[in-house]
Amino acid sequence: MAVTSITRRPLEGGAVLRTTVWAAAALTLGVAIALPEEAQTAALGALAAAAAILAFVQPLVALLLLLVAIPFGSRPSTSDTTGEPTIGAAELVVALLVLAWLARGVRRRELTVQAGALVVSILGMVALAGLSIGYADDKTSAVKEMLKWLELLLALLIVVDLVRTPEAARWLIGAMFVAGAAEAAYGAVQFLTDSGPGAFELQGALRAFGHFDQPNPFAGYLTTMLPMAVFMALAIANPTRYRWFALVAAGLLAVGIALSQSRGAWLGGLIAAVCLLLAWSTWTRRLLIPGALGAALLLALAVSGALPAAILDRLSQAIQYFGVFDVRTVEVTSDNWAVVERMAHWQAGWYMFLDHPWLGVGAGNYAQAYPDYYVGSWIEPLGHAHDYYINMLAELGVVGGGILLLLLGIAFKQLGGALVRSEAQRDTFWRAVLAGAFGGLIVFCVHNLFDSLFVHSVNIQVGVLLGLGLVAIRQSRAVTQ
Repeated sequence: MAVTSITRRPLEGGAVLRTTVWAAAALTLGVAIALPEEAQTAALGALAAAAAILAFVQPLVALLLLLVAIPFGSRPSTSDTTGEPTIGAAELVVALLVLAWLARGVRRRELTVQAGALVVSILGMVALAGLSIGYADDKTSAVKEMLKWLELLLALLIVVDLVRTPEAARWLIGAMFVAGAAEAAYGAVQFLTDSGPGAFELQGALRAFGHFDQPNPFAGYLTTMLPMAVFMALAIANPTRYRWFALVAAGLLAVGIALSQSRGAWLGGLIAAVCLLLAWSTWTRRLLIPGALGAALLLALAVSGALPAAILDRLSQAIQYFGVFDVRTVEVTSDNWAVVERMAHWQAGWYMFLDHPWLGVGAGNYAQAYPDYYVGSWIEPLGHAHDYYINMLAELGVVGGGILLLLLGIAFKQLGGALVRSEAQRDTFWRAVLAGAFGGLIVFCVHNLFDSLFVHSVNIQVGVLLGLGLVAIRQSRAVTQ
C-alpha cells in the first residue's frame, strides 16, 4: 500500500496578508447583507475594531485602508467655516497607521526612517506651517494645514519602511486602484443620472465630482494615479491577472477624468504623458513625432469646428482667458464664469502676498484673509486661491514658496533622474513603479496651477506615490550593484 505524505507549508507573508484581506472582505459583505439598517453603525464599529487589531498585526493593512479612505472617508474639500476642528475617517486611519508602525518598530527593535534631502525639505515645510500658527488669525486652519504636510511626510516614511517587495507594492498599488476606480464609477453614475447641483452642468451634461464636492479635485485625484495604472498594465514583470486588473482600473479612471471635464486634469495628464515618453526610452521618444502630428491634426479639427461643441467651448474659454487679466475689466457670462472666478481668487492671493511677502498670512488662512483682499463682486472665499503656488505665497510668503520649489525640484531630480538612468531596466517591475510615481508627481504639479490638490486627503496619496518612487529608486540601485 502506498502511503501519501502531506507536507504542511507555513503560509508566506503575502499569503497571510491575502487571506486576511479576503476574510475581512467576506465578513464585510456578510454584515452588509444580513444586518438591518439600524444595526449597521454598530457593525461598522465592530469592523473598525477588527481592522485596528489586524493593523497592529500587519501595519500594511492600515496603509491599504488609508488609500481607500482618501476618497470615501476624508473631510470635505470645501473650507470649514465653523472654525471647529473636523476629523474624517482618513485622519483616524493615519493615526492608526502611525501607532501600528511604531508598535511594529518596538516589537522588532528596528524602525527604519528615510533621511534624505526630500524628507528634510518636507520637514521644513511642516516646521514653517507650524511656525505660522503663532501669527495666523485662524489658528485652527493653520494647524490643519500643518497636519496635511505631516501626513504626507508620515505616509512617505511608512511606505519606504513597509514596502520592500514587489508583492507588498502590488497590494498597496492595488488598493489605490480599487479606491480610484470605485470613485470614478461613482462619478459616472452622477453623470448618467444627473445627480448633482445645477452649477456643475455644462452644455446640458453634469460634470462628475464624486465625493470631492467639486469636479476639479475629483479629476486631479484620479489623474495622479492614472500613470501608475498605465505602467502597471504595461509592465511585463507583473502577473497577467494583475495587468488586466490595472488595465480595467486605468479605463475607469480615464472615464471619470473625461466626465469631470476638468481642463487642469486633462492638461496634467497630457504633460505627464509627454514627459514619460521623453524619459522612458529612445524608442518612446520617437513616438513624440506621430504625437506631434496628432496634435497638429487636433488643432486643425478645432479650427475647422469639427470637434464636439462641448470640447470646443471648454478649449476656447481656456485659451481666451489663460493669460493674466483684471477681472474688474471683464464682463462675466455663464460661459466664462469659472475662469473669471478663478482669476479673481488669483488676484486676491497675489495681493495677500504683496502685503505679507516674507511669511504670508499663515498656513490655511487664505479664506480668513480673503474678505480684506477680494476683487470686484467676488466676495465669497472658496477656501484657496485656485492656484496652489499663489496660495502658498499668500499663506507662507516667499519662504514657503521657496521651500515648495526646493521640495519639488528635489523630487523631480531624484525620480526623473533615476528613471532616465535606469533605461536598461525598462522591463522591470520597479522601473514601472518609478515611472508611475514620476507621472503622478507631474500631474500634481500641473493641476495645482489651476486648483489645489491639497484637499480631501489627496496629500496622503501624494506621500504614498513619493514613497513608492523612493522605494523603486532603492530597489533599482540594488539590481545594478
